[in-house]
Amino acid sequence: MSFKPLSLSAKPRYVTAITTFSGIDTVTQRFKVAGNRAIDMNNFIYKDGVIQKREGIEELFNMERTRYIPYPFDGEIGTLSENDYKVNETNFNGMWTVKGEDEVTHIIAHIGKLLYEIKNIDNDSITIEPIKVVETEITHNGYIHVQAYEFENYKSSAFVGSNRLYFLGGNKYMCLKFQKDMNGNTIRTLYPIEDDGETFIPTTTTSITYKNSLIAGRSNLDKVNLLTQWRKNELISGTLKNEDDKTKTEYYDYTLDAPMIFKNEKDMSDLLIILEEGGTIE
Repeated sequence: MSFKPLSLSAKPRYVTAITTFSGIDTVTQRFKVAGNRAIDMNNFIYKDGVIQKREGIEELFNMERTRYIPYPFDGEIGTLSENDYKVNETNFNGMWTVKGEDEVTHIIAHIGKLLYEIKNIDNDSITIEPIKVVETEITHNGYIHVQAYEFENYKSSAFVGSNRLYFLGGNKYMCLKFQKDMNGNTIRTLYPIEDDGETFIPTTTTSITYKNSLIAGRSNLDKVNLLTQWRKNELISGTLKNEDDKTKTEYYDYTLDAPMIFKNEKDMSDLLIILEEGGTIE
């Protein structure tokens, strides 16, 4: 048996020019992917108009693990056991910026199971400080432990509104705000707001249309907020300034705050809500 040497120079070579790259397509079946899409591009990115290898990882800060004691959301720390002293992980689950009521921009990060504030990020003396519930620290077996709220250790979400950070940590809905005291010093406050007065309450708004009215009825339904059991139903009526006495009606606004009928999915599976629209009032 003899083997014929393979000559690469004798084989035809083809070059495909991709003028407009449209990213990776992981949804379409592979044999149907468009010519300007990629099936798999591990370690490559589309940057500055060209496809290039991802840059390597550069260590900017070496963070030490925080020793902490979980602080109850609804009370104070009682008698501690050995299992109450914990060590936090260092994986980042989320990071946000918020300009507080103190007019200062703060960088907040969810790392492991705790919330942190990152300071001096533009300087060499960067610090990552855990957000403590109380300033008192507890020493155990020669280690200092902070008292902090404990959240779930996976990717979280948050949004900024009214100069506050609303944080959803998997087990609690929290509000973080920064205010100034009488001396101009920043006060940082983190507290749960589930079913609290600061929790967004969805509103169902419906207006009444009267006979011969110049405007038609309107309705608005806010998206459901599962972080609160409360719903708000609003009924309004009113007229335009150019309506005459024949069609003119007095304006009124009636609001009914009411909790959900059911609080769990099992009970809600048997609930059917029918919304009817239209009609006039004589």
